[in-house]
Amino acid sequence: MDYSIGSDKLLEITYSPKLMSIVSIFPAEKPKTSYIERRNGSVSINVAPAFDRWAYGKIPRLVLLYSCSLIMQHSQLVDFETRTIVFDESFRSFCRNSGLPYYGSLAGEVDDMLDRMLNTFVQIRGWFKNEDETIKAVANYRIFDYGEFHFNEHDKSKKTYIRFSKLLWRVLTEKCIPLNKEMASSLRSSRALDIYQWLSYRTYGLKGRVVVPWQNLRVQFEGDEIPMYRFKEQFLRALRTIQNSWADLHVEILSEGVAVNPCKSSIRQLEARGKDTPAMESDVRSVTKDDGSVNPF
Repeated sequence: MDYSIGSDKLLEITYSPKLMSIVSIFPAEKPKTSYIERRNGSVSINVAPAFDRWAYGKIPRLVLLYSCSLIMQHSQLVDFETRTIVFDESFRSFCRNSGLPYYGSLAGEVDDMLDRMLNTFVQIRGWFKNEDETIKAVANYRIFDYGEFHFNEHDKSKKTYIRFSKLLWRVLTEKCIPLNKEMASSLRSSRALDIYQWLSYRTYGLKGRVVVPWQNLRVQFEGDEIPMYRFKEQFLRALRTIQNSWADLHVEILSEGVAVNPCKSSIRQLEARGKDTPAMESDVRSVTKDDGSVNPF
């Protein structure tokens, strides 16, 4: 395998796996519980760390978005046979390409958060369609099967790499939603990034107004850990930052929930600046061949 970065370049589009677009996999802050649960419709997930070492905040989210984008772009950094990504680039380059702000102590924080992701376990439960029948599926997986993390080391010959579990690889490579990379990077809070991914997914192909109840939003993004009044405050604060960047977003705040209306995709703002964007009919992308196995996403 050729690990050189080759002709890879910083693109204006990043990709979000569908799972990350419908539930928050990682907590925004370190939880005080041993596990978290998130639900959206027929899908629910439980997330638990080993040794209480939670992966949380914006770093793990941007790492998965960057990984998904490298896969979608068929980057030379990706070995598709072994489900491995080798970050054969400087840490400054990694930060620029993933959307992280670069500063000296961040390398240690990224290495630590990658190690926490390695020790994170996720269980997915729900009812899914498989050919002509609807079945109940339960899947358990680690985010990474293996990894080595060397961003914070002086020996630059050692490369940071991650090897994904089989199920997460399928989640990362099917039905991915395009995001405005500049916008995703500029959102300061991990909550805002989660909501932006959800709105990008929810407005894709939307034909009419839909109202999502507050209770549904709370169990999707935060679970039952916080009171409703606090969740609304956090949600609305994050939503305002998204609206500042996504001029065409059309949502209404109601007493019973949030109304989402059809609107132009956030990546269409790139066209106004003369940037290339994917054709609308190919916005939702997959790279995994169908092998007949059940994949809920």
